[in-house]
Amino acid sequence: MVIDEAQDLRPKNFETIRQLLNFENNREKLLQIILFGQNELSTKLDRQPALKDRIVTWGALTNLTYEDSVELINFRWRVAGGTETAPFHQDALQAVYFYSNGLPRKISNICTNALIRTVASGLSVVNKDIVEYVAKEIRLDPEMMKVKRIGRPKKTETAQKPA
Repeated sequence: MVIDEAQDLRPKNFETIRQLLNFENNREKLLQIILFGQNELSTKLDRQPALKDRIVTWGALTNLTYEDSVELINFRWRVAGGTETAPFHQDALQAVYFYSNGLPRKISNICTNALIRTVASGLSVVNKDIVEYVAKEIRLDPEMMKVKRIGRPKKTETAQKPA
């Protein structure tokens, strides 16, 4: 059994999982359970010692490095049918990494929104201003948690107009 987003489970669900792990015969366990979740899963399991004691293998994904983040962006761009590298200026890539903190889901969210915003702005390459605008729009900028209205992104000199 595979459970994704396991950090969202309630305590009674963890107890049910623990009980399911009791099913075995003379040779083996009859059920293997894999839990996938965000960092909060570890904290929740700390509060479930009877279940935590039954966990055989632990693993955790850490935040991506800057280089890995850029590689992920370019890989996803190629899978979507793009050219070798995604249309992001260097400072835009640095901004994506800053606002995402190297978390793949946030990287994808920022990049998707930045590409849409870039096309809507009549540009062909994502610039830092657009990434910053998107980060504020989707509330990834800590300073913007208090702000209600967001201004338009600036077109920087390094931005390229579509051909």
